[in-house]
Amino acid sequence: MIAMSRLARRASILLAAITLTAGCAPGLSTPPDFATDSGSEGGATTETSAPPAGPPAIAAPADDLSWTDCTTRISAAAGVPAPAGVKLECASFQAPMDPIGGGTGQLSIGAVKASSTSTPTDAGPVVFTTGSDLPSSLQLPAWLHRSGVDILAKHPIVAVDRRGMGSSDPIECRNPADRRDMRDQTQFSSGNDPVSRLGAITLTATTDCTDALANNAAYNNAHAGEDLEKLRSTWDVPALALIGVGNGAQVALSFAGAHPDKVARLVLDSPLPLTIGAEAAAQQALAGAQDALDVFAAQCAASACALGPDPKAAVTALLDDARADRGPAGMSVAVLVNAIITALGYPQGDGAENTRRLADALNAARGGDAGALTELVRAAEARTGTDGEFINRCSDEFNRPTPDRVRELVVAWGKQYPQFGSVAALNLVKCLNWPTSAEPTEPKELKVDVLLMGARNNPIVGSEGVAATAATVINAGATSRRVMWQGVGNGASIYSACAMPPLLSYLGEGNLPQTDTFCPA
Repeated sequence: MIAMSRLARRASILLAAITLTAGCAPGLSTPPDFATDSGSEGGATTETSAPPAGPPAIAAPADDLSWTDCTTRISAAAGVPAPAGVKLECASFQAPMDPIGGGTGQLSIGAVKASSTSTPTDAGPVVFTTGSDLPSSLQLPAWLHRSGVDILAKHPIVAVDRRGMGSSDPIECRNPADRRDMRDQTQFSSGNDPVSRLGAITLTATTDCTDALANNAAYNNAHAGEDLEKLRSTWDVPALALIGVGNGAQVALSFAGAHPDKVARLVLDSPLPLTIGAEAAAQQALAGAQDALDVFAAQCAASACALGPDPKAAVTALLDDARADRGPAGMSVAVLVNAIITALGYPQGDGAENTRRLADALNAARGGDAGALTELVRAAEARTGTDGEFINRCSDEFNRPTPDRVRELVVAWGKQYPQFGSVAALNLVKCLNWPTSAEPTEPKELKVDVLLMGARNNPIVGSEGVAATAATVINAGATSRRVMWQGVGNGASIYSACAMPPLLSYLGEGNLPQTDTFCPA
């Protein structure tokens, strides 16, 4: 019977490999079944009287954290009120500074738990992370305003912030003037070479931050994964159920690769491969941002939005003015680009509402009223412009381009992606001086099947990482299925209610859908 079970397992993996190889290009080469609530209990069976082995149960903590109600504070920080009947609670736990390298010291990791009046008191939690894209604790309330609250009927959700971000111990190490100049990509400084100007500022910022940190090597994906292991051991549970979105998917995959026996569920939403280089990652995100802008412009025109019959031309004109130092309220082009991409990547309301909101803000700024656009800028900076975000992002980057290569990309990407390309290229300069971490390795073994998700128009990480991560899952001996959403945003699980049925089914018993799932925009 053991031999038969192994043969069935290998046959299942081989079938998944054949299926995914046929669709290895970004998106799906063969349209999968439309989203459905059925078909979530597939998989090979063997003739045996014993129940088939499944993934570990999602267990309740034997020794929980000390939670304190923080519904009002977290909701206010996220700009989204908690849904009726939902409570947010905050806690922290101490994690070793460097469990990988063996260094000394500890730091505080923040967590936020969401539960509702219908959440069973003895239910095990689902752990949620968005990594360094933005604090997990700020994305959680936005998710709960969509379909994330559906999970609370079975499990509480615990969002874990990366080191130095959100509710974890904050880090402030850059001079405020350097932080501002990095935000503006030194647009308003003298000199003809923006790469050299920005490089000089980031060198100072890097020196200041590495001097301020007890261990600058302890802020990468691998160490963030070890923080999840510390949470697991603190809870005294055998395994974690993980949902990682964007960079959070890399964190979750790092944990799963290092601790394959301690994973109950693994959902990788909008992932990037652990071993992707800095330039490739930047170009994938840039392509996703361009796709998102195109969708925004089409939706805007179709709804007769405030930007007029050619919204893309209106956005381009606004960006050109900013490049020429005539930006609204004196904004640099980098600040304006970051605000637009952040608004597209983390939409508020449904697609039509977010399109209208962004269009109204941009149009008002064209007319001289930059108030609404300034609020978008402030929200983007608060979520993506902190020193903790700078440190974590740079710690994850490797195979960085040279300054001369960045100069080439400023020109090449500026032509290929005229709205966002030059800004994306210059952003690569920000981490050029950061000490390089050891190159990560892909997981050699995964002991649970993996649910992969992705958004067709993802302006934060792009969409190409889903297919590459599917190959990683196969190579690690596991099976995966994909849920692909055709909308705009960073995370199908966050922004598409259609993605929730297969997610809930997988969380329930660990069974993947029988087929890939297609979710319309």
